[in-house]
Amino acid sequence: MSKIINYYRHGETVWNKEGRLQGWLDSELTSKGIEQAMSVNWNPEIVFSSDLKRAVQTARLMFPDHTIHKNDTLREIKLGHWQGSYIKDLQKDEQYCCYMNSPELFINTTQESFGDVTNRMIAFHEYLLQLPYERIAVVSHGVAIACLITALHKQPYNQLWGYLLNGAACFSVEGDSQQLHKDIFVQ
Repeated sequence: MSKIINYYRHGETVWNKEGRLQGWLDSELTSKGIEQAMSVNWNPEIVFSSDLKRAVQTARLMFPDHTIHKNDTLREIKLGHWQGSYIKDLQKDEQYCCYMNSPELFINTTQESFGDVTNRMIAFHEYLLQLPYERIAVVSHGVAIACLITALHKQPYNQLWGYLLNGAACFSVEGDSQQLHKDIFVQ
């Protein structure tokens, strides 16, 4: 069976606009984020979303006629003590600079590792491949989806930020379930 799995990033939030890190914390969608979500025109058979409020709200706006299946596996990377911080205030934090400039060298302390995010996103992707649906929508988060894309493209983490999606953007995975399963690469 051929599948299409569309991974969407949530719409722009107040904290995105303010330059603040969210991680597992939440802020409201902006009017732009609402417009981004409402501009999606696709009819999946089933919809999954991170359980974080900004993703659920985005999913409901994108797919108002569908039941939203919430799953905490689809959450954004947990950013520990950085959550809620302004990015401009972290520019002199050596660990944050490594996170941003050399993600392949990043060692987490209070944060979740890129490897842990990748593993949970790949596990969820593999779960989707087993489902009998051909058109699946998933609403998640920027870093979480970037970790998945990096793994699916068999790229090292130094390529991670090149796969970061903007508000309500989509990454589509298409093909035969068996081939998609064989193509998965875990770092």
